[in-house]
Amino acid sequence: MEKVEVKRRVEFFELGLFLKTIELDFKPSTNEERAELISRYFNVICAVEDIEMYELSEYNSRQMIQEDYELLSKRENYFNSLGLCNPFL
Repeated sequence: MEKVEVKRRVEFFELGLFLKTIELDFKPSTNEERAELISRYFNVICAVEDIEMYELSEYNSRQMIQEDYELLSKRENYFNSLGLCNPFL
């Protein structure tokens, strides 16, 4: 009987580490190359869609963080102009 190797699907939380490691070693230029390298060297199944979803969520989280900093800055300026301490801190 032939032994069949079963690969698991890449987890969303580990994809960032895999991408950074691949970028350091190989400098791939496309998501297809990234997916192929991750699948080969980390023994997981990685699709282009996985990488695109990760990049989209990373972009969205950066946007949310940026918006939060803007809101905090506006609140701080507002309460400073009133001569009060910011109650949200």
